[in-house]
Amino acid sequence: MDIELVEEEILQQMIQDTSADVLPLLIEHYIEESTERIDTMNNAFIERDAKTLEFESHTLGSSSLALGNRELSDLARKIEHLCLKGQSEEAFEYHHELIDIAQRSLVALAHRNTLGFSE
Repeated sequence: MDIELVEEEILQQMIQDTSADVLPLLIEHYIEESTERIDTMNNAFIERDAKTLEFESHTLGSSSLALGNRELSDLARKIEHLCLKGQSEEAFEYHHELIDIAQRSLVALAHRNTLGFSE
């Protein structure tokens, strides 16, 4: 379990901003949405679709940071910026790394969610 992929401080801030009751629902929604987004990104990598990759990596980067998956967020943002700078071939090189970190990050967050939250 890669629990270090989940930043507890960010989750605690989310509890302060929302509530301990809402956070598990936000995490479940994030995991579901991110799984679909990662599938779309995987296809964009395979099809060499820089425009879709840029859009999806931007959204994944934002949502991942908000829910404590900073490493995933940082990599998604790196891919987004490469696409924005017209360096899509370099962005495509992060295909397997992104899929790996995404899968491990989502599993770690799902595990953290099972431990519960308190205010």
